[in-house]
Amino acid sequence: MDPLLLIAAEPLDQEAETPLYQQLEQRLLQLIASGALDGETPLPTEMELCKAFGLSRATVRRCFADLVEEGRVVRRRGQGTFVAGEKASHSGPFLNFSQRMASAGRTSSSRVLSLTRERATGGVARRLRLEEGEPVYRICRVRLADGRPMTMDTSHVPCSLCPDLAQEDLTGSLYALLAARSGLLPARADERFEAVGLTDAEAELFEVEAGSPAFLITRTTYDPHDRPFETAVTVAPGDRNSYEVSTGTS
Repeated sequence: MDPLLLIAAEPLDQEAETPLYQQLEQRLLQLIASGALDGETPLPTEMELCKAFGLSRATVRRCFADLVEEGRVVRRRGQGTFVAGEKASHSGPFLNFSQRMASAGRTSSSRVLSLTRERATGGVARRLRLEEGEPVYRICRVRLADGRPMTMDTSHVPCSLCPDLAQEDLTGSLYALLAARSGLLPARADERFEAVGLTDAEAELFEVEAGSPAFLITRTTYDPHDRPFETAVTVAPGDRNSYEVSTGTS
């Protein structure tokens, strides 16, 4: 999809306290985090963004200057502005698997185990703020790095957000796909980590012994308007996964 159409899918809030250059910067960072913007396609020019949003050249220039200083984008003489390499992948807890593996110098791939349409119940309905019985897609995938199974992810997405999801290629980034098809951008994610032992079936999948230690991660991802659009459960064997969490004080 055209990067300009993705970035300008929603107008900026002219009445918000957050300066417009910061709103634009946040929009770009969200798209980078989702994987919808990569390092291969140049970003829209300053003039294109000015026209799309009705912004001054100074506003857009300030946005790009901050992103360059932070190492999120790079300018290439005669070619344009591009998403930076590894630094672009450290934007939040919701970063997609493909970006994490790329930053580690590994080749990512996915194997779709199942894709079904079902009715939301229990925790899925609650986390997605849906009524019981509303239709959702359930996507179960194994994520691999250099051909080695790393995680098993089971995601639920409301059918209303991407009605044709069953016809899409789900071997890449789900966030990038949702951003391209529906304009959804991940702004934050709530995650819960638990220590578990792998079941017999999970152990066979990851080629380890049953009961081997693993992370069980429950995640709900929200858009910039704080609306949940995906909830997922990830099983991640402890012998090949580690997670780093930063906390602040108030």
